[in-house]
Amino acid sequence: MFGKKNVCDCCGLKLHVKPIQISDGGICGLCNTICTNSPMTTVSKVRAAWDENAKRLQNFNPNMTVTNLGCGYIFIDTANKMACISNQKKLGPQSIVFKFSELEEYRIEKVGEKTVTKTKGGITRAVVGGAAFGLAGAIVGASTAKQETVKKGGVPILYLDLNFGEVKTTVSISNPPFKATEFLNNIIDEQ
Repeated sequence: MFGKKNVCDCCGLKLHVKPIQISDGGICGLCNTICTNSPMTTVSKVRAAWDENAKRLQNFNPNMTVTNLGCGYIFIDTANKMACISNQKKLGPQSIVFKFSELEEYRIEKVGEKTVTKTKGGITRAVVGGAAFGLAGAIVGASTAKQETVKKGGVPILYLDLNFGEVKTTVSISNPPFKATEFLNNIIDEQ
């Protein structure tokens, strides 16, 4: 009567929004977090990736945590050579655990950053130019004022591109720890 009820083809969760389409079905936003860079993947591959992640999460025993006050967390299991990033202090059931060898690349981008341009000395130059050469001197004097461009604000976001074999994904945290790049460079150098 009111149309087809949408459910995730991967986990069976009832959807209140339109499902995210992959090659052979529709999945929920949560299931999509493990395959964000694989739009042509299949439901069975997504399900297999989540099953593998559940096994990893059970075996994941972090013995190191990289964090700073007010920053995200990188949990590291050096024995199993696995890691997980999170904005929370504790890992959840949908936390994506990756092997060091699955990290393809990382990047840190600032989101919400504003560029502010300030003009310094414009009034002084206009007054001097106006006194010396009249109206034209004032216009030229003001236009020769020094401009300073500064970027302000924004939140740094750490993006990790991961390759789980059958599916690829990008996971992220806001305000990454200061030593995140050092740790991630070490992982990439080991490969």
